[in-house]
Amino acid sequence: MTVHFEHTLERLEQIVDRLRQSGMSDVVYQWAKGISAGELTNLEEQLQMPLPASLSELIKRCGSLYFLWCLPQHCIVATGPKFSYESSNDTVQEPIILDDITGEFGWNYEYISYFTSYGEDTLSAAEEQQYLIFNYSGAGDPILLDLATSATEPAVYCYHHELDQFTLLAENLPVYIDTMLTLHGLWLWNWSEVSDEQGIQLNSPPLQLWRRWLDKFCTIKLEDARSLETLIHYTTMHGVDNPAVLQAFQPYNPKDIYLAWERRMSQSPAQFATWAVLMGETARSGAADWVRSLWESDTVQAWTSSPQHNVLYARGAFVSTRAYLTARCLPEQEGLAYVCNDLLQHTKADAKLEGYTANGQLQHFHTPRVIDWMRDKVNHPVEGWGTLFAHSHPTTEQFIEWLSDSELHQKIAAEALDVMIKKGSAPSLKTDTLTTISNLLQASMQCVMLKKDKRRIEAVLEQLADLELG
Repeated sequence: MTVHFEHTLERLEQIVDRLRQSGMSDVVYQWAKGISAGELTNLEEQLQMPLPASLSELIKRCGSLYFLWCLPQHCIVATGPKFSYESSNDTVQEPIILDDITGEFGWNYEYISYFTSYGEDTLSAAEEQQYLIFNYSGAGDPILLDLATSATEPAVYCYHHELDQFTLLAENLPVYIDTMLTLHGLWLWNWSEVSDEQGIQLNSPPLQLWRRWLDKFCTIKLEDARSLETLIHYTTMHGVDNPAVLQAFQPYNPKDIYLAWERRMSQSPAQFATWAVLMGETARSGAADWVRSLWESDTVQAWTSSPQHNVLYARGAFVSTRAYLTARCLPEQEGLAYVCNDLLQHTKADAKLEGYTANGQLQHFHTPRVIDWMRDKVNHPVEGWGTLFAHSHPTTEQFIEWLSDSELHQKIAAEALDVMIKKGSAPSLKTDTLTTISNLLQASMQCVMLKKDKRRIEAVLEQLADLELG
């Protein structure tokens, strides 16, 4: 037996511990013991060939392994000016900033099978046994061995079904696993951006950047962030979901916090949406004047039509981000006026406002005032409006008013109750109020015609009954 993978599980356990200790909470790591000699024989009989030596060793040591992680929300992996590098074929390239970074690594002996073409063209008998799958990415792309490259140590490829292309990942399975462990399981949707005719290039600038960034991510600690600059740096890596991070910003002047973020955003404006969340959660009123400027036509034009932004931030994305900032950084009444007036200016030709559109821009305000504003503007479908109703912290009086109103208003209130109960955010209801709402729902169920509406109300009544018993 070869010893390619003797320390693979040990290395993986160290990586998992390192990521978890760094504060990365979404780390999944599962593995199963190796398959027996009999199971290996059965698999090889099905394939009508012996497995390549390294794959055989791998699954005898560990039959399946699943390793998955996600970075904290709203963190920025790298910023700064673009630069060029010399690739192996001596052409100058611009590195690709790694977006939507996740970790995804593993294998499964149950997946081992020959690759079948995804396209319309059928493969020849020889081609049907050229590629041997040993895993799939989360997007469903097979990771496979190209048996035509070697009978003993074949190269590892990924087949991108959306691009209909094979990308070389490594010259053989041991190199592939070592590379993936070096990257801590990083998975890219398109490996061709950091690979060449020899496979994944660890020395490519994006992957060098990733490794440097990850080392820093795993060593930087919140308690060491004793100045605004170091706190800002920590937050770009770890996001703002941790309440302790927001608490750490409390001693600083909101205007200074805004200015610190603004300097970084000016260096990397393409990540405007992420900067907006970091700024909106930590600077709040300190960014108020800047947020007001986002409502000026010249500023809108600059953000939505500049070549630097027009690919990633078309008007829809900009408007959504602006609405979030408006809710976070401006006084409630002023912010609502900006967003509500804008929504009314961009309604459909028939003057109807879509609930999904309204929810997209008003969901961050969390105020019953939104429910009062939308009362004479609602229409079908109810789901968007129902979600907005739920986001807006409705009062019990508003629930009773809407359940006593038209059929459309009743459906929206019922949808909102369903959303809130499922999320564990249902309002606290006294017994008499609970009875009133239940009676109104019962009456509504007798009036609605569609089965899906009846089922929704029935589900809400069951959940309310559980709340009452609880």
